[in-house]
Amino acid sequence: MVYGGKPSTGCKNCRRRKIKCDEQRPACAQCTSTDRVCPGYAHLFDLVLRDQTEAVTQKAQRKRRREPASARGAATAAEQGKTAAQSSGQPPEGNLPPSSAIATTATSGFSLPRSFQEPPEQRAVNAFITNYVLIPRHPYSRRGYLDCLLPLYQNTRHDSLLSLATAAMALAIEGGSPSTEHYRQLSRSYFGKALLKTSKAIRDPIESVKDETLMAVLLLSFYERVLATSEATQISGVHDTGAVALVKHRGKENGKSELSARLLLAVDHCIQTASPFAKTSADLDSLRPTTFDNAASRLTSLSARLSDLMAFANPLLRNFKEFPSHDQLMGILDFATSVEAQVSSWPSFVPADWAWRPSHSFDSLPSHERKLYVYNRRVDIYHDIWVANIWNSYRSAMLMIQYLILQTLAFLNPDPISPLGHRIVTAILKVQEMCDDICGTVPFNLGTKTYGGASDKAETKYPDDGIHKPSSDYRKSAAGLGGWFLMEPLKTAAKAICLREGQQDWILRQIERIQRIYTIRKPIEAAVADMPSPSCPGGR
Repeated sequence: MVYGGKPSTGCKNCRRRKIKCDEQRPACAQCTSTDRVCPGYAHLFDLVLRDQTEAVTQKAQRKRRREPASARGAATAAEQGKTAAQSSGQPPEGNLPPSSAIATTATSGFSLPRSFQEPPEQRAVNAFITNYVLIPRHPYSRRGYLDCLLPLYQNTRHDSLLSLATAAMALAIEGGSPSTEHYRQLSRSYFGKALLKTSKAIRDPIESVKDETLMAVLLLSFYERVLATSEATQISGVHDTGAVALVKHRGKENGKSELSARLLLAVDHCIQTASPFAKTSADLDSLRPTTFDNAASRLTSLSARLSDLMAFANPLLRNFKEFPSHDQLMGILDFATSVEAQVSSWPSFVPADWAWRPSHSFDSLPSHERKLYVYNRRVDIYHDIWVANIWNSYRSAMLMIQYLILQTLAFLNPDPISPLGHRIVTAILKVQEMCDDICGTVPFNLGTKTYGGASDKAETKYPDDGIHKPSSDYRKSAAGLGGWFLMEPLKTAAKAICLREGQQDWILRQIERIQRIYTIRKPIEAAVADMPSPSCPGGR
């Protein structure tokens, strides 16, 4: 991911002169005081979705200069072959096919000639659609943008913005296996092309309000997270901001269809996931639906209050220069109590078949092996991994609320036998309950998987209910998505300092296991440090 730093919002003169702009309108003070004509300010879209093609090209050129001469010669020969194929009328290898032609090539036990082999980008897109989009799931668990991808993708051109963004993301995900790491470099090429088309689309009055454009921006945001997580780089968040800007630009008139409404909820969920401590946009509040068609979208709406709470409380609790006053602390506590009541009401709205059930299928494993995959003999099974993920989103939200309550109470230092002292005990018990529930989903999401990549292997054991074996759809989705779904809940649980002995170490080992599976290079300490540390008044 090419991150050019936080964009400047000053006028063009101040940016060129590299001085601070006060951004007054219609002309800034710097230009007025020096008798210059203030040229105005860049459009919001220009700031959040800047054209990074030049930066991507420069990065590729630097890498090319570091390559051995033999490697450069091979690449040149391949490019010449591609040019020859184009001049002969044959489609060059590496071009995406029409998006409607999504099919897996059947080899039937023989090797295809090289000229007929499926190009890597088509193979990656086919695998992504098959393994992540077409997997059956509970209808009430739909809240992400991947549910909206196929209807839009099927009718788009092979060289469209949406096709390029999909290819970039699919290649990045498929490149998570050691045998396909070279896909990551190819994904950057498609990412650069998609950025160029994005820059054009958001300036077009017709293209900028299309669902395909908003979907493409969300996919680019997903791409950024995948590469940043895998390569331990910084997430710029420009595409999340760009998605919000597009939603505002589209307005209510362009968000009346069911597909558009789902994309809005997806943007809301992405913003909360990427920046849980940032205040939600008031402009999005007016665009959100007032009714909820499923339990997943209801949780997304309730969690928006949590972002507001964090944005209100963190500046006060993290101000090392000034101790928060008693009234400020009580204000935080009252706000947290209100949000807790709303979020804790969510389980009463979930369908009956979302209830998890205990499984004893791992009891047959040797004790030393079972402890690697199971904590405290807790193995829960769910309707599917999407339902388990939504439950973990609820648990993560509850944990963050309890952490904030404990941090606030640590400042207040109440008498242990007072009502506030009792609140400490209640929060600690809730933290333990939520962490136990998250740990109980680890066998369901990961099974005994330790190998790299998103593929499923027969030797991997997944829990069952004692009657039916795990379905192929469940195994496929768990192998591909299980670890990604677990990463954030486990990181949130790992910050708890009031757990029973050994539980935090077990959680950290599971995070390390996920990092090995998906070849994530970020050190475990850095991964957990992404979350603020809670306080546990009085110890345990």
